[in-house]
Amino acid sequence: MRAALSRIAPVEESARFLALDELPEPSLRQVLAYWEMKRAGREMPSRDDIMPTAFPRLMPRMFMVRVGEGPAFTYSLVGNENIEAHGENFTGMDVRDLDRKRPGYGTSMHRFYASIVQRRQPCAAGGSLDFLGRGFCRFSAVYLPLAGADGDVSHIMGVAAYRIGSE
Repeated sequence: MRAALSRIAPVEESARFLALDELPEPSLRQVLAYWEMKRAGREMPSRDDIMPTAFPRLMPRMFMVRVGEGPAFTYSLVGNENIEAHGENFTGMDVRDLDRKRPGYGTSMHRFYASIVQRRQPCAAGGSLDFLGRGFCRFSAVYLPLAGADGDVSHIMGVAAYRIGSE
C-alpha cells in the first residue's frame, strides 16, 4: 500500500484546487460563464445544451469525459493542445489507463472525476505538469459537469490552459 501511495503522491501534489472566481485565464472564465448561462437556474446544464463548437478557438484545449457505471470515465473528445501537452491522444481511453503514462496519474484523475460527479458542481485546478516531462510546466483548467436525460452527471467538459517553459 505504501509503495502504491508513493507512486500517486507526486502526481497529486503537482496540482491544487483553484477558486472559480480566481481562474487565471480569461478563456476559462468565459467557458464557465457559458456553462452558467446554459444551466439556466438548474443544477447543471445537460450535455445536449452544450456545444463545444461555440468556442472554436478553444477546441484544441477542450476535452470531454463520458461518465459510465461504477463510475467509469472515458475520454470522448481530446483537443490537440491536450494531446501535445500529454504526449498521447486519450480519445476512447479509460482514465485509469493514464497510469501507463505515469503511475498514479489515472488513479488520481479517476478520484478527481468521481469527486466532480459526487459534488455535481464545476471546479478548477492548476499546477505543474513537470511529471510528464513534456516541457509544459504549468496548467490551469476548469471542469464542468453535464447532466444526462436522467439528471445524473453524464459528462465532464474541461478546458485547459498550458504554459510552456518558465512562463
